[in-house]
Amino acid sequence: MHGPYWDYIKIFSVIYWQSQSFCAKRLKDLGVTCGQFMYILCICDNPGISQEKVAESTCIDKSTVAKAVQQLLQGGFITRQSSAEDRRVNELYPTEKAKEIYPKIVEIIDSFNMGQLEGLTDIERDIFIRLLQKVFNHVKPKT
Repeated sequence: MHGPYWDYIKIFSVIYWQSQSFCAKRLKDLGVTCGQFMYILCICDNPGISQEKVAESTCIDKSTVAKAVQQLLQGGFITRQSSAEDRRVNELYPTEKAKEIYPKIVEIIDSFNMGQLEGLTDIERDIFIRLLQKVFNHVKPKT
């Protein structure tokens, strides 16, 4: 009735909401929300990354990243230090608390991904991921 574009939006919406629900239930035990885990992964993978680079790499606006960083600082998941080269730039580092839950977060994300891709052959998974990456590269914010 609505056409292929409606289906496209509906599919992505359902996948998004299902991923949020799946992750929220499992991350709760770690003291992390769905809105925080991506930042923990980014900072653990890139210790010393600037807040601006976090925004750039996660494709999330700077004000939202600033709020999340504040929550992670208060939660004891990250620390912030002024850069030695430029005092105006803050570098973000994971704490032991973040490093401890990092593998658990990765496990949760992998579990969700495997469940969603169940029933696809290895070739279908590869094609699917490549197509998603192509769409993502087209729609992500330009820097």
